[in-house]
Amino acid sequence: MPGVSTRAALPGTGCLREQSFRLLFTSQLLSAVGDTMASVAVPFAIIALGGGAGDIGLVLGARAVPLVLFLLVGGVWADRISRRTVMIASDVVRAACQATFAAILFLGVGGVWAIVAITFVYGAAEAFFRPALSGIVPQAVSPERLQEAYGLIAITPAVGMTLGGVLGGTAVALISPAGAIAIDAATFVLAIVLLAFARFRTVAMAERGRSFVADLREGWDAFRRRTWLVMVVLGESFYALLVMPAIFVGGPLIAEQYLSGASSYATIVTFFGLGFITGGLVVARLTPKRPLVLAYAITLPFVGTFIALSVPAPVAVIAACAWIGGTVIIISGSLLEATITRQVTPDIRSRVGSFRALGSQVCQPIGFALAGAIIAGIGLSGTMWLAVAAVLANVALVLGTPSVRAMDDSAPGLDAA
Repeated sequence: MPGVSTRAALPGTGCLREQSFRLLFTSQLLSAVGDTMASVAVPFAIIALGGGAGDIGLVLGARAVPLVLFLLVGGVWADRISRRTVMIASDVVRAACQATFAAILFLGVGGVWAIVAITFVYGAAEAFFRPALSGIVPQAVSPERLQEAYGLIAITPAVGMTLGGVLGGTAVALISPAGAIAIDAATFVLAIVLLAFARFRTVAMAERGRSFVADLREGWDAFRRRTWLVMVVLGESFYALLVMPAIFVGGPLIAEQYLSGASSYATIVTFFGLGFITGGLVVARLTPKRPLVLAYAITLPFVGTFIALSVPAPVAVIAACAWIGGTVIIISGSLLEATITRQVTPDIRSRVGSFRALGSQVCQPIGFALAGAIIAGIGLSGTMWLAVAAVLANVALVLGTPSVRAMDDSAPGLDAA
């Protein structure tokens, strides 16, 4: 209809009317497309270099280790200085890393260990970016649109998977893995430009002049007092240890050995992305009184993806399961992020987020390091069933916690803001 805003007509997208959030969303969308292209390209770059499951796990672990080492530092600084400044600096470093990575592959120099070193630096920069992003969303959007905003932020990896999966598989097939990673570097540059033009609302930050240790202790105290959040993080450790390696190490190997290689893996990733988009649009309409209960109960269908991979089923069946899995995972994640934001005041939000991210990530390098041995010991099918057990254990652990079941939709963190 003439005169009707497209953004206003689409459900769950009203927050895009706010310019700062629109720029933030677009910057993350571009980065997500590039990241997915790189995630498709990296395993096949390692395979092309003659590597196997152990080498893929080594490279992925090299990204996870600095997340564990530097997330707390990143959380403190994201509560002390401008979160936009932290995000831009992180994007500059990651753009340089991906450009160097692509150059190494194009020139055929360095080998796996050079890639490991670059990936380590990339992970260190990401450790500063994540807490800053978790804290800046409420500065970019009005409180009444917060869950809607988190739903859209959550679908940036989704659209990234949809577009990046297709583009990544195409780039690997027609150009090379190096070409896909070079495009990822370019998306970081575009994200930097968009963030530079964004104007985020000023909120209370951590008190200046205090020691780093004092700021860190305050964040730890705020985190550990929230028993429900501690249990959430413990549950997420199951994902980091067993589920993520199954997806990112086992998935490409199943595609390479039993399906059609990079094109099959890209199709599966793309349908995960379509599920993310579906979930992101659905979650904006949900107003559950007990958001954490719904967030975890709804993840149960996610196990279908791993069951389909364990067979392995035809690509179309795996893709359909991936679509369902992506839908429920994004609904769960959006409800969880909105709940954390409501329950944590702005001055400590990034530090609490860094403790959460640390707890979620600490098992990931262990999982990637063990991926090769697990696959060698119980096979690819057994690895997928181990991931199924981890998902079910996560749901049982969190929903078995009384404070999780009692958590309602009140918002003391937003009231304090």
